[in-house]
Amino acid sequence: MGMPLDVTREQLHADLREYARLAEVGYDPAVVNAVLDALGDEFWPQSWLAVRTTTHAVDERELSIRFVNLPAAANAPDRLRAEGLLEFTGHPMEKVLAAISATEPVQWGVDVGVTSGVQKIWASFPELIPVDRLLAVDGVPESARAHTGHLKRWGGDQLALIAMDFASRTMNLYASIQAPGQITPENIVAILAELGFVPPSEEELTVLASPFTIYRTFSWTSPNILRICFPARYFRDQFPDLDPTLSRFATGPVAGPGPHAAAFYAAYGPSGKYYKIQADYTSPMRFVLPGGAEVPQQR
Repeated sequence: MGMPLDVTREQLHADLREYARLAEVGYDPAVVNAVLDALGDEFWPQSWLAVRTTTHAVDERELSIRFVNLPAAANAPDRLRAEGLLEFTGHPMEKVLAAISATEPVQWGVDVGVTSGVQKIWASFPELIPVDRLLAVDGVPESARAHTGHLKRWGGDQLALIAMDFASRTMNLYASIQAPGQITPENIVAILAELGFVPPSEEELTVLASPFTIYRTFSWTSPNILRICFPARYFRDQFPDLDPTLSRFATGPVAGPGPHAAAFYAAYGPSGKYYKIQADYTSPMRFVLPGGAEVPQQR
């Protein structure tokens, strides 16, 4: 199903410029156009479009556009490589992507920094993949295998998607969509304590009363989980006011019929934490998520 007919590239660029202004960052339409051209007008309008930024310092912050739930036929990695927008250098993450797409049904996603280009390639699984099967794939970092018990204990024994960050050489593993109340604030406290990460504030626990998944970040150079993140979806007019940048961002433009929500993310590590926002540009309500899950409830 394509993007509504009244949304043109020109409108998309205008709206991305507005999001860049709200995030206080730059915007390069040539970067976005190159990705649109590579993905093809027959494919990118079929995706769920979202925009993202963080609470990093302005000089480290960026606006990203996300193309989520691209069909397998889009073959996003090959299309981006063919246009010189994604470089394969023999890193193990490339082997993982190739093996997964050869053996599992996938839908692709692409995360694009609007000044820097392609950042992440996502592979989501219409049929959830068992943790053990994913971790057995050649090229998966040993740090992920070393945390098999943690992955299963917190989030269940099936995964919804993976993301390969070509900019930072890391891999994210996403648990299946969690039912409301399946992950509690008490669980979040316990998870962070188990990992030796910074603790959450009471305000964060209130906002994250019912996160819809958990994802962890691994690398090929560290034995540890680098980061863990908890997201919760909100109607835009009820987005939590924990940071002025994110609050501004939640007021940005949308395209097509709603509802349009925004996900608040709290990311924790051993020495710090930060927040992220992913705001719907087009509504995800026409999509079925990994495992046949519905789009998580907004609050």
